[in-house]
Amino acid sequence: MNIAYENLKDRYRLLSNLNGAGSILYMDSMVVMKPGSEADRSEQSMALATAAQKLLTHPEVGDWLDEAEESASALSPADQTNLRLMRRQWISYTAIPETLVRESARLGIEGNNLHTKHRDKGDWNVMRPIYEAAFNTQREIGEILKGALGFATTYEALLDQFSPGLKLSTVEREFAKLEQALPGMIAEATRLQKDAGQVIPLPEVPLAILQVIGNKMLLDMGFDDNRGILYVGDMHPLSGGTPDDSRLTTRYNPKDPLDGLYTVAHECGHSLYEQGTPAAWRYQPAGHSMGMDVHESQSMIMELQACRTPEFMEHLAKEFSAHIQNPAFSAENIAKALFRVEPSFIRIHADELTYPLHIILRFNLERDIIAGKLSVADLPDAWNAGMDKSFGIIPAGPTQGHMQDVHWPTLSVGYFPAYTLGAMGAAQFFAAAVKAHPEIRDELRHGQFKTLRRWLEINVHSKGSLLTQDELFTAATGEPLNAKYFMNSLSRRYLGRDYTA
Repeated sequence: MNIAYENLKDRYRLLSNLNGAGSILYMDSMVVMKPGSEADRSEQSMALATAAQKLLTHPEVGDWLDEAEESASALSPADQTNLRLMRRQWISYTAIPETLVRESARLGIEGNNLHTKHRDKGDWNVMRPIYEAAFNTQREIGEILKGALGFATTYEALLDQFSPGLKLSTVEREFAKLEQALPGMIAEATRLQKDAGQVIPLPEVPLAILQVIGNKMLLDMGFDDNRGILYVGDMHPLSGGTPDDSRLTTRYNPKDPLDGLYTVAHECGHSLYEQGTPAAWRYQPAGHSMGMDVHESQSMIMELQACRTPEFMEHLAKEFSAHIQNPAFSAENIAKALFRVEPSFIRIHADELTYPLHIILRFNLERDIIAGKLSVADLPDAWNAGMDKSFGIIPAGPTQGHMQDVHWPTLSVGYFPAYTLGAMGAAQFFAAAVKAHPEIRDELRHGQFKTLRRWLEINVHSKGSLLTQDELFTAATGEPLNAKYFMNSLSRRYLGRDYTA
C-alpha cells in the first residue's frame, strides 16, 4: 500500500468537504440569509478558505506528494491521474503567497459590493481603481502560475483557473472562426426574420402555473430531488452545493413565461453534471467535475440544444396549452419568440446568435489588459470601439458598456470564454448523442430526456476529471472541441440550412 498516497486521499477528502461546506454557505447566502448577516457569513467563508489553504500548504503534504510519486507506477492509471491532479492543485496553492491569497479574497468581496452599488449609476471614476487593482492582482497571480506550471502566457494561466487544460491557442483559433462567420449570419438571420411574420405576444402566465411546468421539467430531465432542491424567488439564477446536496435557484416572470423555464433547464444541466460525477471518486480531485467550459456545455446542452429543438417545443406548447388556451402557445410561435435576433448592449439579454460576439469582445479586452497591450484607463474607449465593430452600436455609458458585468471587479479574469466554449461543447456533444441515438429527438417530443441523460452520464458526467478536456471530447465525439458543430447548429436554427464557410 502506498501510505503517502492514502494520506493524501484523506487530506484531499477533507479539503473537498470544506469547499463543499463553503458552497452550501454561499448558496444559503443567496437564498435565505438576511442582509444583516453578511459580515458574519463573510467571516465564516474566509475561515473555511483559510483552513483549506493551511491544510493543503502544510509541509507534510509536499512530503507525501514526493513519496507517493516515487512509487506512482504501482498505482492504477486512475490513481495516477488523481495523484497528478493533487500535485497540480498543491502547486497552485503553494506558489501563491498567503498575503496575495488574502488580498485577492478581499478585493473580490469589495469589488462585488462596489459593483452592486455603482453599476446602475455608471460611475467609472469610483469603479476604475477597483478594476485596476483587480487586473493587477490577477496579472500577478497569472505570472506566478505561469512560472510554476509552465503555461505559455500569463493569460493562459488565468484561463486554466476556470477551465483546466484549456489552451489559449484553442480559444483564439475557434473564436476567430466565430468572429469571421457571425456578422454575416446575423445579417442574414435579421433579413429572414422580417419575412417570417410577427411573433404573437406571449400572454402573462400565473406564477403557480410556471412553477408546475418548471418542476415537472426539472424531474423529467432527471434531477434527483432526493439529493437537491430548487428555490424560486427574486434572486439571481444559479446552481451550487455538492453532488449529493444540490441547490438550484430560478426566478419566474409571469410576463416572460419562457425565461424562467429555460433558466430551470440551464441550472438543471449544471446540477445533473454534479450529481452524475463518479461516486467512487467522490471527494478526490479526479472525481470533481471539469472546468467551467465543460460545465457550461452541460447546462447549455439542456437549455440551448435539447430544449430548443422543434420536438421539445411541440411538447412545451402542449404543457402551456394544458393550462392556458391561447394561439401564442404554438410550437411555431414559441420558436419565433425564442429565436429573435437583435443586437443589444447587455450580454445577459443577448440572443443566441449575437451572444458569442459579446464574449469575444470581453476575451480580447481582458487578454490585452493582462498582456499590457491595453490599460484599464483605455477600457471604455476600447469597449465602445468593439461594440461599434461587432454590432454597429455604441453604449450611452458604462452601465450599458464595460461596467455591466461583475466578473472583472471580482477577479474572474479568464472566465468569460467558458460561456461560448460551453455553447460550442453543447452543440458538439448533442450532435454526437443524437448520431448515436436518433430516438432522442422523438423522446424530446414527449418531454423525455432519459436517453440523452444516460449518454451524458456515460460519456461526460461519470468521467469526472479522469480525462483531459481533449481526451473527453475526443472519446465522446471523435474529435477535440471545435466551433464546427456550434456554427452548424446556429445556421440550421436561424438560417434554415447547414453552415457553409
